[in-house]
Amino acid sequence: MNLSAFDIVIVLIYIVLIFLSGSLMKKYVGNISDYLVANRSMGFHLGLLSLMCTEIGMITYMYYAELGYKSGMSALMVAFPPIIAFLFLGKTGFIIKPLLDMKIMTIPEFYSVKFSKGVRFYVGILMAIGGILNFGVFPGVEAKFINIITGIPQEHVLITMVVMLTLVLLYTLLGGMVSVILTNYLQYALLSFGMIFITVYGIAVIGWGNIIHAVQANMGEKGFNPFFPDPFKSEFGIGFLVWQILMWISLLVGWQAISMRLFSSKDTKTGMKIYFWSGLMFLARAILPIFWGIMAFAYLGGNIEPLDALPLMVVKLVPKGILGLIFAGLLAASMSTYASYLLSWSSVVSQDIIGSILKFTSGKDQSSKVQLLISRITMALVMIFIIWWSLFHKLEGFLYFYLNMTAMLFIPGTLISVGLGIYWKKASTAGAYLAFTLGALPPLLYLFLHEPYKTQYASMMGWGGFLLALIGMLIGSFFQNKFSPNLKKEVV
Repeated sequence: MNLSAFDIVIVLIYIVLIFLSGSLMKKYVGNISDYLVANRSMGFHLGLLSLMCTEIGMITYMYYAELGYKSGMSALMVAFPPIIAFLFLGKTGFIIKPLLDMKIMTIPEFYSVKFSKGVRFYVGILMAIGGILNFGVFPGVEAKFINIITGIPQEHVLITMVVMLTLVLLYTLLGGMVSVILTNYLQYALLSFGMIFITVYGIAVIGWGNIIHAVQANMGEKGFNPFFPDPFKSEFGIGFLVWQILMWISLLVGWQAISMRLFSSKDTKTGMKIYFWSGLMFLARAILPIFWGIMAFAYLGGNIEPLDALPLMVVKLVPKGILGLIFAGLLAASMSTYASYLLSWSSVVSQDIIGSILKFTSGKDQSSKVQLLISRITMALVMIFIIWWSLFHKLEGFLYFYLNMTAMLFIPGTLISVGLGIYWKKASTAGAYLAFTLGALPPLLYLFLHEPYKTQYASMMGWGGFLLALIGMLIGSFFQNKFSPNLKKEVV
């Protein structure tokens, strides 16, 4: 075992505290609003910490570290689109203010109001597929990380996944968003300590000069210049920057795990403030682990499996005792992310897909207790699927690009349909259908490509999805407004 007895005690204490939090919070969950959005009672400080913790897990550190390990200093470019998106939306209230004022619990609810219930059902399916495929690689990647850190043999990856997810499922089923938010205070403290310690101690041990030299000697200009002139040798460039800015604005509007934090805010002003200040925190969220990947390259050399580089460096670099605290922080981050993602994607399935079907067949909304039961059953089924997907899906190319592209199955259509749906009176149901359908084509094609084409064409397919979604909305709205201006909304 790589963990000392003291390290193991720290981790066990944390797990017990997490489980107790779910049990204690169960009494505060009386209806579906409590369960999914904490009855919209989240204030600024807790909202800021909760959003940060939700979007940091072991997999976050691993995909950013992989970028740094493979692309050097150029990968730091990836850190800046999120802060641009957060500051823009938080300052202007573009899109998010109208959504907050509507007091919805999931983004697809907007489509029922602006377009049709059929659009909500269609988008719910796309969101569920994209979100669950995105989430589906988490257990396998993170179980491997845990096995390297702890020393558990790699053949026990399945057992590691099942134990980790079962713990998360139990406390999330009990307390929903309330328990997820409660645990974020402790998680933030552990995360902050771990991120600062690894960075400062790593530079001290490895040496800044050795880090720079390793990138220069092995990667040359490509390792420092994200706008490297050869598009087939660089993963980044202008097209990548455009894609990432559009994607992050879309994610902050339509990524359910993030928007649920927004909808949990106690009022519109608080939600906008949370977004504005989250930008700085998300900058550190990307820069530090990318730099860890660069450190791992200098410390371990370039012959390590890229996704293994970070945990191997942490095990070799961090002293015993401190390793337990850092591992508890990483585990805390992952459990928060898992809980939020299970809650988010199961809510889309239960509220926007199953809920729509039940309402169509029965002609009425289900009671809050029935909705709560469906959400909990759906969560368990999602957990079973992602364990299966992690075991059998083979990742190719950058993990970061895979996660982006699974989100892109619905994200381009989300930005275009929500944005134009709010600010353009002529946006129509047909336009929404076409926007989501065309916007999903490039990322769908990406998922079927093999290397090196995945890396070479990722940026083009990224911004191309948004362009096609815009074209779809304009064409669909034009024809509906011209030929069927009085088209009634579907009943489904």
